[in-house]
Amino acid sequence: MLIGMDVGGTNTDIAMVDDEVTSVKVPNTLGVRQVLGRIRRPGRLAVSTSTPLNRVLAGPPMKVQTILIPGPGLSWPGSIRGAINHRGEVVESIDREEVDAALSVRGDVLAVAGKFSVRNPSLEQEVAARALHHYPEEKIAVSHHLGALNFPGRVATTRLNAKIRETVTLLAKEIGAEYRDFFFFKGDAGLIPPDQAVRNPSVLYRSSAAAVALGAFYLSGIAECLVVDVGGTTTDLVPLSGGRPVMETLVSDNERTVTTAVAAQSIPYGGDSLIEGRLCPTRVGNAIAFGGDRPTLTDALNVTGCGIGDAAASRKITPSTAFEVLEEYYSRVSRAVAMHGVRRLVGSGYLAPFLVPEIARRTGTFVTIPPHWDCANAVGVAISRVSLTLHARFDSGRGVVVFNGEPQELRKMGDEEAVLERCKEEVRQRALAAGADPRDVEDVEVLSFHAYDVIRGAYRSARIADVVVQIAPGITAEAP
Repeated sequence: MLIGMDVGGTNTDIAMVDDEVTSVKVPNTLGVRQVLGRIRRPGRLAVSTSTPLNRVLAGPPMKVQTILIPGPGLSWPGSIRGAINHRGEVVESIDREEVDAALSVRGDVLAVAGKFSVRNPSLEQEVAARALHHYPEEKIAVSHHLGALNFPGRVATTRLNAKIRETVTLLAKEIGAEYRDFFFFKGDAGLIPPDQAVRNPSVLYRSSAAAVALGAFYLSGIAECLVVDVGGTTTDLVPLSGGRPVMETLVSDNERTVTTAVAAQSIPYGGDSLIEGRLCPTRVGNAIAFGGDRPTLTDALNVTGCGIGDAAASRKITPSTAFEVLEEYYSRVSRAVAMHGVRRLVGSGYLAPFLVPEIARRTGTFVTIPPHWDCANAVGVAISRVSLTLHARFDSGRGVVVFNGEPQELRKMGDEEAVLERCKEEVRQRALAAGADPRDVEDVEVLSFHAYDVIRGAYRSARIADVVVQIAPGITAEAP
């Protein structure tokens, strides 16, 4: 059985998928362990966790101490001496006294990044080891395992990872205490083991939006559409093309990272949005219809004739207020939908049948509300597959191959075909070791391949190849 759990702003949705789909919606106030207790049958568990990360990012400002090792010719704030050259050779060691002096001025968390650390992580690792005297491990983020050479992007990603690593570490321990083997669901709609999420937690960002996109496609079969997901706190718009969510590079604090996530537009109004004279982009609790004490958008729907929860309790607001609030919601969301220029909407989320048809009418689009629309997010998490990306650097002159920032001995390089096959087999084996279904790793995508000779004295002295391969995110072959 495939089990998916999506932690939203209001509730945690759980979907169990085998011959049929069953689901349960649990208030977040119960905590992760109580939520996991609602899973009654064994199976593969995958967890989407955008909300805990959003709480950290939207919380009080966090001071990120950044120690950079840019090498000669570059001056960055927070930089120290030490250098790895483009071949991955140490050409200048770090000054330990300089590192200790830098660490004496502490922040809340620490980010460490070196320019060519993806080809030799030793200087980064040395700084991180000395930092353990000042920071706990879960508050230190390094950059070499990100794999991508893009130094500014890795710096931005490492800063983001430093902010959220502790939160993801604690969540992984909490889930792991109740459910030994599980996966985290990424913001690109694929699965990774928890240890990889702890090393690079930025990949979990927008995972709820990715879950909705994958679940909506699986339940509706519609490959070209805009998914309109009505949650408790927000309404999210996620475009699908060819059955896959559209991707973009994540930007954090106005800096481009090296993390890819689904393109999603979040409108700050959902079923629990507060009514205080008007519709407010604020959630303070449940709708009155669900035991809350202040009116929300859900209560406005009840006043206009819907029967959601305890509909009679929603009559604390007047019909005129209810109609005004709904008009404001429809206008805002319809304008955003119209900007996408799509012909078909797929609605998901508990309130989708009550709200999305009117949005479709106003935008002149077709609408589909698929079965299990209220748990499409958790279904998307459940039916996804393990997806790994491998950044490889082959250097026959140094006798080294580096996979995702970790060097290994290279005894024989071979021709281009042999290099590609080595990378494909490496990512397959890593995915299988992580728990992937063998059918999901048969096809490996080559995202990038560059190979060239190093010429010295008119003779080839070495062969270098840079390769990026991926087991793409998507729906697992295990899904019924």
